[in-house]
Amino acid sequence: MSGDLNQAKILRNKVNRVASKLKYNFYQTQIAAMHESGSHDWWKHMKTIMGLKTYGKSCMQGLANKTTDGDCGLLANTMNDFFVSVSDHLPRLNKSHKVFDVNEELPDQYVISVCTTFKALESVKANKATGPDNIPAWVLRNYANVLAPPLTAIFNNSLREGVLPMEWKMANVIPLPKTSPPVSIEKDIRPISLIPIAAKVFESIILKWVDETIEGEIDAKQFGGISGTSITDVLVELVHMWYKATDTLNSYVRVVMLDFSKAFDQSYGLPAHILRWMATFILDRVQ
Repeated sequence: MSGDLNQAKILRNKVNRVASKLKYNFYQTQIAAMHESGSHDWWKHMKTIMGLKTYGKSCMQGLANKTTDGDCGLLANTMNDFFVSVSDHLPRLNKSHKVFDVNEELPDQYVISVCTTFKALESVKANKATGPDNIPAWVLRNYANVLAPPLTAIFNNSLREGVLPMEWKMANVIPLPKTSPPVSIEKDIRPISLIPIAAKVFESIILKWVDETIEGEIDAKQFGGISGTSITDVLVELVHMWYKATDTLNSYVRVVMLDFSKAFDQSYGLPAHILRWMATFILDRVQ
């Protein structure tokens, strides 16, 4: 009997060693692959590897218990009111605003081609979350060759007329906690707005034009609101500046941190049709 027990221990230890080695090799492979990933995918994989929990319904129920006496419906409305209030200080748009007064023809360089729409549809991630229209991303991606011509016609007419389908102005707003567990709506929750993917494709085409137009106007050290940058870029730049500043003997660094809200919502020399379309895009939105 004791011989069987000893053999079992030997086999157990052998299995544990093999399992540990396989785990080590697995994590090494995963981490090596992550070196080529963007910051979003990197953190996503890291959370999976470390077994970190994602935020679920219980997280929001806990916030409801703290802020609205457990009423999740009231919590949703309270969060929505707060999200909307962030831009209350900005001047309200209406259709009498001068930005809507465009009498010239749409310049040829801003006429969207079927090829441009096709490429934008093909670049849609198949697993992208759907908006209020519930049209899956894979439909737009897989049938890009069929959908590109009619969508191109809609896009160009929208630019020429300065109008946008109301269905494309609707959004599902998903509240995401910044901390776990969240205790404050104002400090611990940020909104993610899910609009129809077709509208998102149109928006991406306009965004490319806007980026090309204002690229020369943006400071090289601005990271907020700039595609392809992250908090990592900010930290690297700051640490570099601090080290450089302290190279001199008896030198020191003082840092003032300011938190700006809606700091980059400005336009620089954009064409009239694009400005009107952008104004139309944000006018009378529903969430």
